[in-house]
Amino acid sequence: MNENEDEIVQEEEEGTELELEALYRRYCVRLKHALFVSALCVTLLCTLVLLCAVCVLHSQELSTQVTSISSLSVISFILLSVLALALLPAAAEWEAFALTGSVLVTISLGAGTLMATHHAPLPLFALILMVHTMMPIARSIALVMATALTLAYIALAVGLGPRGQEDQFYQQLICELALLLSASGIGLYYRALTERAHRKTFAGTRTCLEQRVKLECEREQQESLLLSVIPAYIAAEVSHSIDLHLLPS
Repeated sequence: MNENEDEIVQEEEEGTELELEALYRRYCVRLKHALFVSALCVTLLCTLVLLCAVCVLHSQELSTQVTSISSLSVISFILLSVLALALLPAAAEWEAFALTGSVLVTISLGAGTLMATHHAPLPLFALILMVHTMMPIARSIALVMATALTLAYIALAVGLGPRGQEDQFYQQLICELALLLSASGIGLYYRALTERAHRKTFAGTRTCLEQRVKLECEREQQESLLLSVIPAYIAAEVSHSIDLHLLPS
């Protein structure tokens, strides 16, 4: 009997651990979802401002900016669509939406950046940081997407080829590659720190709840023991007087 009871207790503890782990994952998903929505809002605002700036600054020669205006319009539409879906109440629980939305946003922003700026890695640096730190996807998927962006940029730069001064071109390309790799390194480091902090916060909250439940159980046991020894009305008076003494003066 004791062995069976121990097995039952162990199974209950394992079930509780699984439930707590699932709760922790939902907690992290909701945090990531909030960051993702914030990133979408900021990126959409910047894209619309850039689109308006292109239209205003080149109002006399819009025909020469068809590619830029079209790409910015498509990016704005994708960002707006993903943001509208992300604001739905149940969007935080959709793992498929989190992955699909992150991939769509990364592809649209990456393609637009590579089309508009052939030799300026700073926008890609910001995008890679965003992929690692603000998108609700697994670390491995974020690393694959960041690597794909870096390789696409290097391939495009090499494909366009140096326009004179090859030594300077390749030196600059190596520096830009180091910059993009540092973005992935910073993103991974930040993600590891935040996940550790979230785990510590969740563990502290769990400990507080367990202690509170334990105190409640001990209080119920004391009350039942008190009722088994003395009459109920006397036990109520004793319990009330104890509560009054425990209250801060």
